[in-house]
Amino acid sequence: MITRNEKPGSKTRDRIADASLRLFVSQGIAETTTRDIAKEAGIAEGTIYRHFESKEALAAEIFMETFMPLSRALVLLEGDSGPILDRIERTVEHFYRLFDEDPTRWVYVMTYQTGRQSKLPPNTPTPYTLMLKMMKEGTASGELAEADPDLHTQIVLGMITQPAMGIVYDELDGPLAPRAGEVMKAIRKALLP
Repeated sequence: MITRNEKPGSKTRDRIADASLRLFVSQGIAETTTRDIAKEAGIAEGTIYRHFESKEALAAEIFMETFMPLSRALVLLEGDSGPILDRIERTVEHFYRLFDEDPTRWVYVMTYQTGRQSKLPPNTPTPYTLMLKMMKEGTASGELAEADPDLHTQIVLGMITQPAMGIVYDELDGPLAPRAGEVMKAIRKALLP
């Protein structure tokens, strides 16, 4: 939802988006003011409104610009063939590469999508819907232990995301991608019959 005069990719717009992203992750969207954003971006506060209708529109736009490519990647992973655990492993590897490339953006996307402010288009694939589908498929085929698929989906997503949060909170050293195999060992133990 680009508003006003400039198109995506303008330097000022990008500075506003980058400053907002950092502040939204560190302070929260509700606690971040447009004055904070302007100061962080090194611009006048009114400049924000030449590029975005509101702070809320800015927050939603940053999310959608990041989440929709992730959603498209999830659709490709969902369409993969092969054993469920191999597909889950490819998903873990993908998530960890994204995290290592831009931890701040990863945290924003992973937290914003579940908040009250999230306005994903209906039927947009999410990490939860992808994993739930794989859990159900794996249980039905006998590849995975018989269990509540909703609960197991939450457990597996926690096993995937918690190491990332450990890095964010300086409780674990990065990068994360080299640790995907170790995380998958734990996931396999939790899911195998």
